[in-house]
Amino acid sequence: MTRIIVVEDDIGQLEELVSFLEYSKHEVRGVADGKELESCISQFSPEIVLLDYYLPGENGATLAEQLRERFGISIGIVMVTALNRGVDRIECRRAGADDYLVKPINFNELLALIDNMSLRLDSSPLLPQSWQLLPARSALKPPGGLPHISLTNWELSLLKVMADACNQQADRNALIRALGKNPLYYDTRALEASISRLRRKLPSLDNGSNPLQAVRGIGYKFTQPLIVAH
Repeated sequence: MTRIIVVEDDIGQLEELVSFLEYSKHEVRGVADGKELESCISQFSPEIVLLDYYLPGENGATLAEQLRERFGISIGIVMVTALNRGVDRIECRRAGADDYLVKPINFNELLALIDNMSLRLDSSPLLPQSWQLLPARSALKPPGGLPHISLTNWELSLLKVMADACNQQADRNALIRALGKNPLYYDTRALEASISRLRRKLPSLDNGSNPLQAVRGIGYKFTQPLIVAH
C-alpha cells in the first residue's frame, strides 16, 4: 500500500482516479489545488503525489518544484496532464517531476509506475535531520518534511548567528550586533522578546522541548543541527 495524493481540479477525473487507486489497495487523498494540497500534506504524509498541470492558482510544475525543494528525493512526483509537447515534459522534469503521464491515463501503466516508484522510495535515505536556514526565502525548513517557517529579517539574522557560531551557541552581544544595535545601549529585554516570538514559531522536538534554548548567563543556543542553505 502506497500513500498517494492526487491533485486534479476536474472533479469527475479526480473521483475516478481516487476510486481506482483505492480499489488497487492504495491509501489515497484527492485535492483540487495547491492550497488543499498543503492542508492535506500536514495531516497525511504522502509517498507519491500525482499532479495535474493546469490548476487554480499555482500550476503543477510550480507545485512540483516546491515539493522537490521541500522533500528532496523522499517523495515521488508524477505529472498527469493532457499536455504532450516535448517542451512541457522538459519543464515538468526540470521542476522536479520523476515521471510524466499523458491523459487519458492508461491505468495499468499508472499502477506499474507507482510500483516501481515505491521500490525506489523504499531504498531512499531518510530525510535529513538538519534544520535548514533559507536566507533567499526568509524561511526556516525543519527536518521531516514539516512546512517552512516564515521569518522576519531580525529572526533570520539571529538564527544565522547561531548557525555560524561554535556549537551553535551565541552570546547576547553577538546577537544584538546581528540586529544592527550597539550592545552598550541596547535593552536586552527587546532581544528576549524577539527570541520569545521566534521560539513560538518553532515546532517542539520529540521530547517536547524547544530547539532554541537560553544558556544562563551567556545567550542562546540552537540545540539541533542548523545549516545555512545557499
